[in-house]
Amino acid sequence: MTSEPDGGKPLDSEHYENRRTSFGEVAAAYAGLRPDWPAPTADWLVGADLHPAGRRPLDVLDLGAGTGKLTATLVAAGHRVVAVDVSEQMLAELSRVVPQADARVGTAEQIPAADASQDAVTVAQAWHWFDEAAAAAECARVLRPGGVLGIGWHIRHEAVPWVAELAEAVGRSGDSTSSRRGGELALPAPFGPVEHAVFDYALTTTPEGLRALADTWSYVYLAPDRQARLDAVLEIGRRAARPDGSLVVPHVTRCYRAVRR
Repeated sequence: MTSEPDGGKPLDSEHYENRRTSFGEVAAAYAGLRPDWPAPTADWLVGADLHPAGRRPLDVLDLGAGTGKLTATLVAAGHRVVAVDVSEQMLAELSRVVPQADARVGTAEQIPAADASQDAVTVAQAWHWFDEAAAAAECARVLRPGGVLGIGWHIRHEAVPWVAELAEAVGRSGDSTSSRRGGELALPAPFGPVEHAVFDYALTTTPEGLRALADTWSYVYLAPDRQARLDAVLEIGRRAARPDGSLVVPHVTRCYRAVRR
């Protein structure tokens, strides 16, 4: 289910629902093109530093797991991972790439896991698609006391001029993505105070790869002027590419976590 941040849309909006459920149609491209999640970022999200020294593995539920971008990093770290997503197509890609994970179809509002069964719940690039109050209650239910809810977003770094131009071209400049840039995210009881951390991430691709990546963004894939947006992405990518033809897309990764009391 994962995607670009886009808070503030009504959950019953037909357009919003079409976007929220569109990712299965591009599952293979999503698996091959979307940013990965480095180990230090994943460690922070699961609260590895909060657990007794050297404790491995943890029971982790990756919620809105999509094709397993974060799931793969969690499994590589040695954790026992349950991966939950609403899309069977996305989970088919996840199971192909990360067969060690226990893939389950389900929603954030009704998580298919037992009470107090998890040391951590992670949500990578997906919290904005949930009914946040219901999802927080469900995450609290499946977490053990002292467990951690970790939520993160990769956000393209629009302080870089060509990245700002890219946002303008695809219709994202100045939109609600900014709601996740100020370090604010609230979680209700029984969660404690929310911690915030920022990581740098660089996605290396090509202009053609950037165009293909943009076609996995729901607001591009479903746009009536989709082809024009994709043509603009390719042209911007070619101008920003390095002499060897590669293209580095800078991101800021904003992460939040809270302990279930």
